[in-house]
This record gives sequence, C-alpha cells and structure tokens, in this order.
Amino acid sequence: MEGFRQVARVEDIPAGGSKVVQVNNKPIALFNVEGTFYAIYNTCPHEGGPLGEGCLKGCVVSCPWHDLAFDVRNGLATDGGGYSVGSYEVRVKDQQVFVGARRKI
Repeated sequence: MEGFRQVARVEDIPAGGSKVVQVNNKPIALFNVEGTFYAIYNTCPHEGGPLGEGCLKGCVVSCPWHDLAFDVRNGLATDGGGYSVGSYEVRVKDQQVFVGARRKI
C-alpha cells in the first residue's frame, strides 16, 4: 500500500484499546473501536496531554490531563471548543494495521 506504513498487528490493540505509534517522527494514537481502527495525532492541543493514554468511550477519547474530548474518527473536539487534532487514514490488511496520510477535514 503506497503511502501507508505498517505500525501494529490487529492483536496488539484489543477492542476499546489504544497504542501510540510513530509515523514520520510524529506520535500517533491508534484506537480500536469495536474492530475498526482510527488514528489521530497523540498530542492534545490544549496543553500537550497524551491522547493515547486517555479514556476511550465509543468513538470519543478524553485527554487524561484536562478531559478535553475528541472524536477519534475525525479528530474534532466534541465540546465545540474549537480544538481539533490531525486524523489519519488507517487500513488493515492481513491482520496488519497501516497508517497513511493525514485526512483533510
């Protein structure tokens, strides 16, 4: 898959779980939401909290530092506060998880 980088195996991230990976020297938080994988930039824009360590409820992850919440499907804040983080293309092939380019909102 051109433009995609293999970052994990499906079995590495159970449903409801997350893993922080590096893609082009950027920390990316990878989430498994009921078998579908999503990737967002790992750093909260508020004060730099590690989103990959946050609490995932459905498709929403809360920053562990100040509880700002982001939709892992698109990186948009769920509270309407104007914050957002980058969201990345994810593909799964042969039980391998691949992350590609940043999505355009």
